[in-house]
Amino acid sequence: MPYKKSIIICLLFLFSGYGFSQETKVVHDLGLWTEIKIEKKIIKNLWASTSQHLRLNRNISGFDDFISEIGLLYEINKHFSIGTNGRYTRNKKYDGLIENDYRYDFDFRYKTELNEKLKFYYRFRYQKEFYGSGVFYKGVNYYESAIRNRIKFRWKYSNTHRFYSTAEIFRLTKKSRDPFFDKYRIFFGDDISTHLGEFEVAFGAEHQLNSNNPYTYFILKIEYTLQL
Repeated sequence: MPYKKSIIICLLFLFSGYGFSQETKVVHDLGLWTEIKIEKKIIKNLWASTSQHLRLNRNISGFDDFISEIGLLYEINKHFSIGTNGRYTRNKKYDGLIENDYRYDFDFRYKTELNEKLKFYYRFRYQKEFYGSGVFYKGVNYYESAIRNRIKFRWKYSNTHRFYSTAEIFRLTKKSRDPFFDKYRIFFGDDISTHLGEFEVAFGAEHQLNSNNPYTYFILKIEYTLQL
């Protein structure tokens, strides 16, 4: 009889723990994304960039990510360009675990003028990210890859303000799962040109797909870009 009681107690503990973990998953949050970026033309049609990002979560009260990134962008002509980026992320998860993550990506970009004020942009991106330093330790070797498609419309209101909207969808591939649509992301913002550089202020949302308990992440974004 004591043996049976012990089994029942263990089962109750497991089920209660499972329920607790489900309840504590963050399904709504507000974050702040900031970025400082420097761009410089190396040779004709080839640009190099470096940027630093700081991202906050928990309703803009907690540290989320610190990101360092470098990139190259080559303009094939006035419509098409290609690029590549490398990124290091110090990522603090909601449970307090800190990871050192590494990512590279490749871009294909297209842009065109729809009229004298409205422009259309498209970006195809392939990215691969290694989590927990898996790129260096083969025993860990945990990574995910994603294909991202983004469209953008930008309307020139004046020489200073250019309002825009973007929509992007992520198709994710994991080692233990077939490719699936993971999330979508939308932004509405303003590209502000000044004699000190370009500022970008935007508000958006990211929503998880193909999940029984999806999250929605609201994002306030502030970026500064300086061209040398």
